[in-house]
Amino acid sequence: MRFFNQETIDRVPYDVIQKAVEQAYLLQSDQKFHMPDRIHVPQKENTLLVMPCFGEAYMATKLVTVFPKAPETGFPVVNGMVILADNHTGQPLAILDGAALTSRRTGAVGGLATACLSPESVHTAGIIGAGVQGRSQAAFLLFNRQIDTLWVWDVNQAAADNMALEIQDAWPEVMCRVAKSARDLVTRSQVVIAATTSTKPVFDADVSEILGKTFISIGSFTPQMKEFPDAVIKGADTVYVDTMFAAEESGDICQPLENQVVSRENIVAFASVVQQPVEPSTTTVFFKSVGMALFDLTVAAAVLEWGIQKNQGQPLTG
Repeated sequence: MRFFNQETIDRVPYDVIQKAVEQAYLLQSDQKFHMPDRIHVPQKENTLLVMPCFGEAYMATKLVTVFPKAPETGFPVVNGMVILADNHTGQPLAILDGAALTSRRTGAVGGLATACLSPESVHTAGIIGAGVQGRSQAAFLLFNRQIDTLWVWDVNQAAADNMALEIQDAWPEVMCRVAKSARDLVTRSQVVIAATTSTKPVFDADVSEILGKTFISIGSFTPQMKEFPDAVIKGADTVYVDTMFAAEESGDICQPLENQVVSRENIVAFASVVQQPVEPSTTTVFFKSVGMALFDLTVAAAVLEWGIQKNQGQPLTG
């Protein structure tokens, strides 16, 4: 059995992670997996998530804690671990840093959505939310598109400033700037990715202001959380979700459904795009991810196989 810490997981190439996410969507389409609904255990404003999933060769269980106020004491919002086991014997094969795996696989979810849904010609983009996930979204965005100017905004001005400096240092060919507001970021960006735990829309906009853009919501994972105003989903030509469970789980989908802003018939499983790619156009697109244990299963398996091939990961004995 091997242990993969954050440092090791961060060394796994972008294409390895993103191909594993793509593989998850293909398995989802073919129904070659068993994924019980995730278990939510609330404790005040905090949440414990238990996410099991079974594939043909492997099984994975992820334990995740989401503590929105953790950054106030210098810790990330999300922590956890993933246990990967052989699905024929139940033998544990790897323990992986759950926060690192979640960060990278969710970044790849946004990156794959960007690659499949936005025109290759886009050159401006914006990230709302300057936390760990905002940085991962930016990294996979830049892996998939040649962005000239990247805008960043966060309710915490210092966090936005620091993220902009980090991106500018890591990608010197990209001009990274802090927007005056979330709405300012939206007006300047062709692709907008939100990675927040906000319980109300982070900006106001008329439908006319969002037309022709690609919107990706990553952060909201409860019915009370909502990142984008109804104008986004109302103005979208197509609404995609990574799993139909998003219609119950995320406020960005369930609230517009409840208010009859959008109908279930207009919500499309993103796996259909992975299975039969469409030509990205300049239409308005909204993609909502709530994540699923199938991502953790395929990415954890890819990390283990990469680790065996490259002799990475700490062996655990005893």
